[in-house]
Order: sequence, then structure tokens, then C-alpha cells
Amino acid sequence: MQIDPETYFDEEVELDVRDISPAAAAALDIAMWDLRSKLNGVSLAACIGGSSRDVPTDATIDIRHPDEAGRDAAALSKEGFRSIKVKIGKSLTEDLERTKAVREAVGSKVNIFVDANGGYDFGKALEFWKKAALLDLDFFEQPVPQDKMEDLVALRKKGVRVCADESVVNEESLERAIDLEAVDIINIKLMKCGGIGTAVEMAGMAGDAGLEIMMGCMGDIGVSIAAAAHFACGIDAEYVDLDSHLNIAPVCDGPEVKKGSIQLKDEPGHGVRLVGDWRNYRASD
Repeated sequence: MQIDPETYFDEEVELDVRDISPAAAAALDIAMWDLRSKLNGVSLAACIGGSSRDVPTDATIDIRHPDEAGRDAAALSKEGFRSIKVKIGKSLTEDLERTKAVREAVGSKVNIFVDANGGYDFGKALEFWKKAALLDLDFFEQPVPQDKMEDLVALRKKGVRVCADESVVNEESLERAIDLEAVDIINIKLMKCGGIGTAVEMAGMAGDAGLEIMMGCMGDIGVSIAAAAHFACGIDAEYVDLDSHLNIAPVCDGPEVKKGSIQLKDEPGHGVRLVGDWRNYRASD
């Protein structure tokens, strides 16, 4: 496959690989946006329509013992994170204990939301939300499996503030979510939707429908985290969930996270570079 940088943004370029691997398409698309930004001498955020700045992100507490979750949440709060995502979806009782431990550890000044990754059915999701009422949760991300869009509708009717992740992966699934009035927030991930171009379209659709946007990630390395952070600046995303690179051995020189915020460089492009020889990161010869 050959891509012409001079016509990539002038034509309706369809990447066949997007149907096979959205992440591979996203990698190509990020590279093209990075090149476009550099040729124009502006940051990627400016190329999208905003300006680069420090980007506050949440941090994640995965499924672990409530005592450990509380200690880790306190440490994250001390580091400067003002929003924490708590993973749930395995055991209703332990999920509630974990979420309660996090709230008690960070107090009322840190925002908390939960993410079940589709691990509950409708009944358990609603039960969790009701029993967690006093924990002041911002919203419930992907409470039910991705193909249960009607359950998201029903949960919203019960007063649950819903964020869709796995249920909204592209323009088609977003259009269905909008038509059904199934969500309050959508989680856009570059690796999930196929790149910045698609993400721009989805952000426009969400904005027109009055939905809020979370900019998320999928175990991304620093290059795509930086691109996603620039995108969050470009569209002024309401929520940012870009912490996966903190749990991966660094393969590039950023972006740094200080006091709970991603530090974007004020330079053309996305501002990060691979560490060492790029050949070390080839998938194959």
C-alpha cells in the first residue's frame, strides 16, 4: 500500500487495513498528521484546531484488593491526579468495597468514575450504581457488554450516567447510540476507531448530539498517547484517560506526566520520538 502525503488530506482516503486492524490504520494516520503538522510548522493540536497545553488526565486503579486500591489511590492523589478511574465488573461486593476504599482514601476533591468493561449485566450494573450512590461517582463506563446497547438506554432511564467505550467504535456505532439516546459520554480511542481522521468525524457527531467526549487509550505507547493528548486539546475533550504508557517500558521520549497532567511539547508535530534505532521496533523483516 502506498500513501501520497500530498493528497492524503485532499481526497477521501480509504485505508483497507482499517477493517482488519483499526490500530494499524491509526498508526499510519497518526504519522500522516504528524508529518502534516511539521510541514506547517505547528503542533498537532493546532493542526486539529486547538493549541498544545498541559492536559490533565485521570489515573487507573485496576481490579485489586480494596486495601491496596485505597493505598494506591492515596498515592495518586498525592502525585496530583484529580480524577481516578476504578476498574470493576468481576465481583459486585468487592467492586463496591474497592470503590468505597478509593473514595475514602482521596476524599471529595478527586473525581471518581468506574469502568466495568462490559462485565455486568443490566441488573448488576443497576444494583452497583444504586449501592454506590453515596460515593459521588461521575459516571459509569461500559457497564454492560458492547452488544447490549438497549441496556445502556435502560440504565440511562434509571438515572445512570453512561459512558460508552466498547459499544461505540466508529461512526456507525456512534450514530446508533445517538439515535437510541443510549449514552451521555463516548470514549474515543485512536487505536479503536482507526486514527485521527475518524476521531475528528466522531467528535463532530458527538458534539452535534450534545454528548461529552472522553479521550481514551488501549495500552498505547507514548507516540499514540501524545497524539491522543493533542487531539484532546484540539477538540477540547471534557475527559482525558491517557495513562497507559505509564505502565509500559518506555520506547519513546515522552510524553511526561507531572502532577496529574500530560506535558505536551510546544513544537511541530506530536512532539515525541522513538528511543534508539527505529529498526528495533519493526514487527518483522
